[in-house]
Amino acid sequence: MSKNRESGANLIWVGLGCPKQEHWIAQHKQILPPGVYFGIGAAFAFHAGEVSQAPRLIQKFGLEWAYRLAMEPRRLFKRYFTYNSLFIYHLLLDHIKD
Repeated sequence: MSKNRESGANLIWVGLGCPKQEHWIAQHKQILPPGVYFGIGAAFAFHAGEVSQAPRLIQKFGLEWAYRLAMEPRRLFKRYFTYNSLFIYHLLLDHIKD
């Protein structure tokens, strides 16, 4: 983190995967240099060729999440269906309250 501070960067990409990267940013925000932190998930792994991306047609229709779920169902099922459902539930509750 000292290298980040010394670099003067104010746009920082964190690619640990969801929700690890969000937890990491939240846990370390007091000691991190000021800036905008982006949780970019698997973007580094895609760019490095470590993880295969969905075919272009699937990407075009916004279904890359379904492709990834088919490729890694054990790892992604809970994230996509449990956490996303909870997010939508809380979003709707907030909308109803307002």
